Amino acid sequence: MSGPLPVTGPASRSVPRSRAVTLRWLTLAAAAALGLLAFSVLSGAGARAGLSFVGGLALAVASFEFGAFNIRFVGRHLPAMTLPVAMLSYLTTAIALGLVLAASSPRVVDGPAIAVGLFTGLVIWLGTELAASRAVRERL
Repeated sequence: MSGPLPVTGPASRSVPRSRAVTLRWLTLAAAAALGLLAFSVLSGAGARAGLSFVGGLALAVASFEFGAFNIRFVGRHLPAMTLPVAMLSYLTTAIALGLVLAASSPRVVDGPAIAVGLFTGLVIWLGTELAASRAVRERL
């Protein structure tokens, strides 16, 4: 009389979530390629601006990925500690980002390009997270 239990929770998200993650990485790769090309060609700073854009994009993605990994890991093993770990993760990310930006030389990093890269990474990451949560909500 005992059969398999219905799959609920994070495991039930696997199909739409994986599509959203694939879409995220494809969109980020396309944004990196287009931004590198556009900033390298259109900016007076040349390749330095293109690489700064890609660096900003990478910083945004790394910080979100770092936070998401920490939250998922703790949520799986110590659910009661999820909120404190999330807050510490965000604080660590903000401090690290501030240190990286403060330590970077204007001769090496183009400020506007890295800012656009950070914003682009933020928009892509949040957009795909919202798309994934919408797909899960509609599927349930």
